[in-house]
Amino acid sequence: MNPWPLVRAHRGVAAVLLLLTLSACLLLAAVPKVTRSAYDGTLRDVTAAAAAGVGDLVVVSPRRAGPDAPVTRGSLLAMERSLRAVLPAELSAVTAPPGSGSGHYSLRKTREPIASVDGEPRNYQYLDLGWLSDTAARVRYVAGRPPGPPARLGGGPLLEVALAREPAAEMRLGVGATVLLGGPQPLAARVSGLFEPVRPDDRYWQHNTSVRRVVRIRPPRSEIDDRYVTGLVSDASLPVLGRLYANTTYRWVFDVDRPALRAARIPELAEAVRAFRGAVPVAIRGSSPGALETSFDELLTGYLGRVRAADALLLLVLGGLTAVALGVIALAVRLLGDRTRLSLALARARGASLARVAATATAVTSAAAVPGAAAGYALSYAVPGEVTAVTHLGPPSVAAAAALFAAGQAVAAHRLPLGERRADVATARPSPRRIATEAAVVVVALIGAYLLRSRGLGTGTAGAPGAGGVSGLGGGSAPGTGEGTDPFPLLAPAGLAVAAALVVLRCHALPLRLATRLAARTRSAVPFLGLALAARSRPVSALPVLVLLPALAVSVFGVTVSGELTATQEAAAWQRAGAPARLDADLPFSPEAIERVRRVPGVRRVLPATRTSVRLGEEFPTATVLAVDVRAYRAVLRDAPVVLPDAPVLVSPELTGRGAIEAPGVPPRLSPGGVVTGLAAAYGSGPLIVVPPGGALPNTLLVEGDGLDGGRLLAAAAQPGAQARTFEDALAEITRAPLTTTLRRALAVVTAALACYALAAVAVALVAGAADRAGALSHLCALGLPESQARRLTVLEVSPMILLSTAAGLLLGLALPAVLGPGLDLRAFTGDLAVAGRPPGPAVPVLLACGVAAATVLGAFLHPVPGRRGSLGTALRAGDLG
Repeated sequence: MNPWPLVRAHRGVAAVLLLLTLSACLLLAAVPKVTRSAYDGTLRDVTAAAAAGVGDLVVVSPRRAGPDAPVTRGSLLAMERSLRAVLPAELSAVTAPPGSGSGHYSLRKTREPIASVDGEPRNYQYLDLGWLSDTAARVRYVAGRPPGPPARLGGGPLLEVALAREPAAEMRLGVGATVLLGGPQPLAARVSGLFEPVRPDDRYWQHNTSVRRVVRIRPPRSEIDDRYVTGLVSDASLPVLGRLYANTTYRWVFDVDRPALRAARIPELAEAVRAFRGAVPVAIRGSSPGALETSFDELLTGYLGRVRAADALLLLVLGGLTAVALGVIALAVRLLGDRTRLSLALARARGASLARVAATATAVTSAAAVPGAAAGYALSYAVPGEVTAVTHLGPPSVAAAAALFAAGQAVAAHRLPLGERRADVATARPSPRRIATEAAVVVVALIGAYLLRSRGLGTGTAGAPGAGGVSGLGGGSAPGTGEGTDPFPLLAPAGLAVAAALVVLRCHALPLRLATRLAARTRSAVPFLGLALAARSRPVSALPVLVLLPALAVSVFGVTVSGELTATQEAAAWQRAGAPARLDADLPFSPEAIERVRRVPGVRRVLPATRTSVRLGEEFPTATVLAVDVRAYRAVLRDAPVVLPDAPVLVSPELTGRGAIEAPGVPPRLSPGGVVTGLAAAYGSGPLIVVPPGGALPNTLLVEGDGLDGGRLLAAAAQPGAQARTFEDALAEITRAPLTTTLRRALAVVTAALACYALAAVAVALVAGAADRAGALSHLCALGLPESQARRLTVLEVSPMILLSTAAGLLLGLALPAVLGPGLDLRAFTGDLAVAGRPPGPAVPVLLACGVAAATVLGAFLHPVPGRRGSLGTALRAGDLG
């Protein structure tokens, strides 16, 4: 049989199938690409924001004895090359070339006390001697010249050193000053020049902070700080420093090429860092054994947990989206099969084999599904991102599923020639096998929900290295296919939705029968006839429930989770800021500074407070004491989800049950009158104690107002060393990360797509039942039923099932976050604050469900009635024409 005449005859249904297939394939192919790009972008941001010793690879080699060979630039470069030679391939691919980025190698001799400067004795001052491999490109001299070769002074070496301008001024070391060092070996230094960093904000200087500033260290049992400054020597001084091996350390910094990082390679990369850590002692032997000092592997595994948390949520909603999309495509395939049923039945009656009929039905469906899948796959390349395995496999899988469903439907319908039956004569009772299957689906869905709630998505090895790939969306091993996640709970939301749809299908007849009996007592026949047609529930009208209810449930679930994320992110931002804006300083704010801050535009109130740190014993070594007026502070936080009890003394939950607080800086005999939660993180990592204000000068300003800008507040305060923190800035840190932004956008796209699929399923159902509906309404119109009542009859026929499905989907979607919430760890997107307990209002989910229901009822009302499409005789033969 030639399938093309059938495709041309039913091109409208084929076009609908093509569009549905295109949209499903586009989503399946594009979402993983966008997600992978977000994962990679966030990984680069995380590594760039990490401290230098965390985000880079640093090899440290303390010299414990005299050098095995003269120390020169060449010998240190040879050592760097030997270290690069043992880099694992995965780590070498993401390591920047020598001399690029922040990569360099250095030598530093520490703890050299200054005996005198130009004959003037000095105490508590130290001059560290250092050498950097790329000093010439990193600094510019503002006084003097670069250091030259060493000389001799008093029987010992005299090294020329260059100092940073600010530390030199603080230590009173000018150009030409001669510094005698009082170490065990005779050594002197002369300041040849002063320099400034070319790029002060470069990550390079995070590895060499002691070069740019004075380091203060207070020895035990001392009340005076020792001050350390580092002077840079020339290449010619390296052999001298090499012989002075005491307190000398060699460092090699390997910069990570962040654009080369890929989230999908995190497990292999973390394992490579561990392998390199074991290879460093082998590469550096002799008198200076080396060790890799970095937390880069811990940073990677920590980020891996965030990625898996995002993947888990996205896979939950995308799994529901895929199931709904396949359900809508199955409805369209069934509609196309119903339209071609008579033609295929005629061919079967004329001797065509069952295989030939099934092949024809498959070809008709494939003629629409395959081009749609190809178009969706092609359009996905317009979406920026790296192509993943899901991008390649998703569209063919959708097309294959549509073709297989068409073949199965044809085999079931045309197994026997001329096996036509009228479906409107009697309602078939479900077989025991079908009832058992549906009961099994419900039980399995409940088990999956219980496992997800009790165990979560991980199996305890999610953070372990080598536990599969990063993500199913990212193209590695999916969470649920590797060791890090359990595949069964991932199906819990979709499974619960399908189980609820089956329950609605089995139980919807009970309220309809009651409503039909009540309608039979009314004078109008329209309610009774409409409800009777609805209660008949042919399979073609019942199947959309299996699409509509899961679509609404998963979309409401996505909207609810997105709302919970927003509410929790705002709560986390309040906990970080502690006020709409906050200024902290080490020194007290003067009354003039407070008044200047109060005059900044937008500021309504400035509440001074005093912040100190105290020791509470071994259990809590450090606690923060905030002396502030609690009532005024409560007024400042009136827009925040933080409740301050009405008591003068408050403590954070860690300190409950300890009785009176006894610590330096805390007024004696003050017992806590309440517990404050959610503010300790704003003032430090330890517990928080809120006490009444005393006589101490304020070093914290709590600012209330509109449009507060931290920079303007700092400029108005003009306080050296002060820091500003605003609620808006804290919220931006949490919400503007690429990973969080992508998660929210994906939830929005999935929600919109599910709503569209729900409407498409109802539209297909209306079209599929149009012929039977036309026949029934034509008979009634021949008996005198007006067109207006015919429309009401159509609405009454369609509305009960739709409204029941909508209500069930809404209730299930609102319940899913509470049911599955404990199994979802979303703290990576909320500033490490748990989401549970912060549900948003149901306004948006209710509006979404009501919108879908209203659009459905409106479509049923506007659906054409038979009298407007042709003659009555044609309408009466609609059922015979199929």
